[in-house]
Amino acid sequence: MPEYARRLVAALLCWLALVVWGSAIVNFCPAIADAATQGYRVLASALAAPAMVWAFWVNTPRTALVLSTALVLCGGLLLVIQP
Repeated sequence: MPEYARRLVAALLCWLALVVWGSAIVNFCPAIADAATQGYRVLASALAAPAMVWAFWVNTPRTALVLSTALVLCGGLLLVIQP
């Protein structure tokens, strides 16, 4: 797999991590879901571009893949273990 393809996959995984973590945060606060959703939208909008560009700034594509995959898995785990 070429280096740019790995970095592109890592960038998409960073975006997915933002989505999964945001879903976990909103799911964690059901009583204030509207406020949590609005706050998450602002935060995700601010972090989306730097998070996706980060995958191209890292020295090696392997590091980008490993860290972005770990973020997705941790967010997914947090989403799964919530009641």
